Amino acid sequence: MRVSNADDAYARALALGATGLSAPATLPFGERQAAVRDPAGHAWTLSQTVADVDPASWGAAPVQTTG
Repeated sequence: MRVSNADDAYARALALGATGLSAPATLPFGERQAAVRDPAGHAWTLSQTVADVDPASWGAAPVQTTG
């Protein structure tokens, strides 16, 4: 789920009864993400864009597709 602030969304989810699966962390591709499991058992990834990162800087490579 895209959020404006991953840290705030994570804290709010925990306060409302969710279980933390992974604390907020900034990933090499420019996203700050956290994961929670809601009281009904559904897992959610909370994602916030924090940087516009060149994919080549974290090892991405173009993929050739066949038609």
